[in-house]
Order: sequence, then structure tokens, then C-alpha cells
Amino acid sequence: MHLDTPFDLPPEAALDGPPDGGDLMLQRTLGRVRQEKAREGRRRQGLAVAVSTGLLAVALAGGVVIGRELTADPGGLVVSGVANGTGLTAVITPAEGWSRLRVDVGGVAPGSRCRLVVTAADGTRFVAGSWVAADREDGRGVELDGAALVAADDVRSVSVETVDGQVLVTALAR
Repeated sequence: MHLDTPFDLPPEAALDGPPDGGDLMLQRTLGRVRQEKAREGRRRQGLAVAVSTGLLAVALAGGVVIGRELTADPGGLVVSGVANGTGLTAVITPAEGWSRLRVDVGGVAPGSRCRLVVTAADGTRFVAGSWVAADREDGRGVELDGAALVAADDVRSVSVETVDGQVLVTALAR
């Protein structure tokens, strides 16, 4: 709608209110800004997931290498597992009717009271050690030696649990 004016003005100056479709331009601009912010957030999240996955893979591979280095007995079995940022590598060495364990555990929250649990093939559980997770500056976890009254051939799994019974990570032997 045009207003009657005595001046020589361009017709756009005499419009009452925004031009037709003017709000559409603002809507498009705001929509584009929102899309770009969401895309940037997805990129950051994807990068964070890729980096954390890579670090866990490196930690697991390092644990396997360390586990192989820790045992001089060629009959030792190396098992490992990763769950929710917690990694476990265990070397199970047979003894006469029992097993020696040497484990490397990382990614446990500082102050967590943990125990190492060995589960036999028949479901019997043995606590092979316990500790309180420390906040180490070098980023490494804990190295722990333990023993369980189960033959190495009968070990089904090795787990790290909190004393409250929450299983943090399990490494299957079979």
C-alpha cells in the first residue's frame, strides 16, 4: 500500500511496513546461521570421538605389547579388553593348579576402589588383587600382580570391578 506524499520519493520509501517477502529473507538468514553452527558442532563432536577412539586403540595395543614383554613364559596367555574408557591387559601364567596374573589397567577414575576378579569356566570367582586408583601425571594406569586359585586353562575371564560390584572392564580368555 502506498501513502500519498507531496515529495518526490522512490516508491519503496512510501511503503507502510516491511516489503512483501522481507521477513522471508530474515528467516533464511537465521536458518543458515543455525545450520552452520550445527554443522560446526557435529564436526567437533566427530573429531572428539575419532581422537578418543584412536587413543583407546593405542592404549589397547600398548597394553598387549607391554603384556607380551612382561611375561618370559611362552605358555602365558595375554588377554585384553576395553570398555567405557577403561582398558585392561592381563598376562595369565600357569602354575601348579593356580594362575599368576600380571595386569595393566588404565582409565579408572581416580579414587575408585577396585578389585581384580578372575572367573573360572564353572563360574567360580576369585579376587586376585585390589587397589585404589590414583591420579597419575604420566597418564598411565596401574600395574598389578595377582594370583587366583584356578588353573590357567580354566580361566574364562579377568575383570576389573569396583568394590560396589560395578564391572568396569572384562577381558575374555576364551
